[in-house]
Amino acid sequence: MEVLGSGFEVISVGKRKLVRSVPTELNKDHNSILELAQAQGFVTIEEVEGRLSWPSGRATDALETLLDEGLAMIDNGHRDGKRRYWFPCASSLSAVGADILKI
Repeated sequence: MEVLGSGFEVISVGKRKLVRSVPTELNKDHNSILELAQAQGFVTIEEVEGRLSWPSGRATDALETLLDEGLAMIDNGHRDGKRRYWFPCASSLSAVGADILKI
C-alpha cells in the first residue's frame, strides 16, 4: 500500500479486510456500522440504534460521517420509506443482488 501514497491502508472490519483510501480515521463507531452492514450491504438508522443500542444522535453522527467520507450512499427510494445507507465497500455481491431482486 505504501506505493499508493498516504491515506491508503488495509484495515480489518469484522471478518473482512478493506482498503481505506480516505484520510479520515475510522473510529470504533464507524467500524461497528461497517461490520453491521456486511450482512445485507446496508443499514438503516433504526437498525443501528436497535442492534448497537445507540441513541439516535450517535447513530446519525456516525452515519453522516461515513456518508461525507464517501463510504456510504443514500437510498431514499425503498417502499417502506426508510432511508438506507449502502456500503459498497462492505457488502458482498450476493447481498446486493438479493436486495435488487426484491425491487
